[in-house]
Amino acid sequence: MSKASKILGISSQALRNWDNTGKIKTVRSAGGHRRIPISEINRLLGKSPDYTRTTTLVYARCSTAKQTENLDRQVGRLLEFCLKNKWDPELHKEIGSGLNENRKELHRLLKRISDKDVKRVLLEYKDRLTRFGFSIFEKHCAAFGVDVVVIEDKVDIPFEQELANDMVSLITSFSARMYGRRGGRKKK
Repeated sequence: MSKASKILGISSQALRNWDNTGKIKTVRSAGGHRRIPISEINRLLGKSPDYTRTTTLVYARCSTAKQTENLDRQVGRLLEFCLKNKWDPELHKEIGSGLNENRKELHRLLKRISDKDVKRVLLEYKDRLTRFGFSIFEKHCAAFGVDVVVIEDKVDIPFEQELANDMVSLITSFSARMYGRRGGRKKK
């Protein structure tokens, strides 16, 4: 925010107000800080857009807070992969079920895909993004010219086994939700 405010010659508070009213697009970091893409700064300055795609959207997820250590290791592997390939990463990580379609970071990721600076989305496994509908996500990315890179592709399993695994995942998730065991009980 401070760098953008210096470049634009306005206060950081004015930028926050513009973000709140929708005059500019910002991206939230994993820590909740606002980031203003260079494309937005160029747009505000009236510069011709530079469509050089360099940003790699890195997405990591685990299902429960008990798996936070696993999430941290997942993030480390993904960022190491970016470093090895000299990619410019933007991290999106969260805790939530792969069946839950109301995940904040997933929504931010989907929104960011349409930005002109995004080159690719990096995942460790397909199911880290979603349990179902991954091909729809790939088509969405392709519509904006964004590649999807999955580091670890699972071994091909027979259709019947995959279907059985999906059914068990659905039943487990919904029964846990029904009985209030997923993610802990509400505290009074």
